Amino acid sequence: MDLVDGFKVCFDSANVKLKATEVNGRLDVNGVFNMHSLLVSHWRISPKEVHFPKMEFVMKAFVDKDSLGLAPGTLFTLNELPISISTSYARKPIRKFAIQSSFETKDAQQVFDAMPGGMFYTFDGFKAKGELKYDLNCVIPLDEPSKIVFNSSLQKNKFQIVSYGTENFSKIVSPFSFIAMDGDRAIRSFSVGPENPYYTPFNFISPYLINSVLTAEDPSFMNHGGFVMESFRESIATNIKEKRFARGGSTISMQLVKNVFLSRNKSVSRKLEEVMIVWLIEQQRLISKERMLEVYLNIIEWGPDVYGIGEASRFYFDKSPDELTLSESIFLASLIPSPKQYRYRFDPQGNLKPYVANFMKLVSNRLVIREKIAQLEADCLKVNIQLTGPAMNIFVAPDSTVLDSIPKLPVIN
Repeated sequence: MDLVDGFKVCFDSANVKLKATEVNGRLDVNGVFNMHSLLVSHWRISPKEVHFPKMEFVMKAFVDKDSLGLAPGTLFTLNELPISISTSYARKPIRKFAIQSSFETKDAQQVFDAMPGGMFYTFDGFKAKGELKYDLNCVIPLDEPSKIVFNSSLQKNKFQIVSYGTENFSKIVSPFSFIAMDGDRAIRSFSVGPENPYYTPFNFISPYLINSVLTAEDPSFMNHGGFVMESFRESIATNIKEKRFARGGSTISMQLVKNVFLSRNKSVSRKLEEVMIVWLIEQQRLISKERMLEVYLNIIEWGPDVYGIGEASRFYFDKSPDELTLSESIFLASLIPSPKQYRYRFDPQGNLKPYVANFMKLVSNRLVIREKIAQLEADCLKVNIQLTGPAMNIFVAPDSTVLDSIPKLPVIN
């Protein structure tokens, strides 16, 4: 069956039982919905057809003058995993959307068996044991999004990975081959290890660079478990205010997983897969924080066809990563959100534009707050970067335009 916007769905069998009652202007709809061998296809869900072998929905819905939703007691069972869910939308006294969801299982494998086929490629064949418990509580006041409540937690007890599926999530502990992508297009592959002359171990990267990147991208990386709830809350609030996807809440852990293990398609399945892999890596301590950051700095794009800090430090400053100064390090950190646009950070005379200089001062002040540099170093910061590598030969033409802004710095916990 073809529906709106290319959405396709088909199934072998379905059964529906509904009962509606109305009391004092409130309509309650209770029902049971069963479906077998459901196939769903839409690029926003997954690049492949998604297969749900068995699902059941026990619904307790309500509608009244100013609200509607699913009442507590609503249960969604996917294969053999029961998931509790309740939602509501209210118009008064304020416009507010809320959702609560949870599940708890003594057999962790139930969670992975419940993953629909075609939706989570890297988990095909994955085996685990132990206990898992998930809780979500999200409340969004639509007219005051800054007051959003967002709490999500997946807790484990005696959880163990028995065997990996399609991907070994601990493979990056050792040297591995990385394929640099530009969207769906492979650019080139290179070794993340000693075979690569530009590969730079963690201890040979300037502390200025490490701390500048952490401050600009993910200040609490060394301490968090892969996610920062406050960043999620701020991202949701910002996106609601601007009525578009204006800000993400990705940590370095999430960026690393996206780059190493996943495709670049922007689908619901890819994002959920990213979250689950990050949780496994962080909660099971499959990879140390230092190694995660080392790999991240050695694989991300720093400019057009410039990958890894070894190439970047040579391209911009003709020096090794351990020789980078404070100002050079903050400048490099500013490139991460839009590395291909590095030349637009300079005017035609080769001077940094004011918005970049302001960003550098802001990061240096954050570094002082985090006690990573002394106040005197921030006071003496040079914001007039002098390129000395191949990058010095490429500047923006006088009539070129680009948005003079750098994404807001993340929250410092």
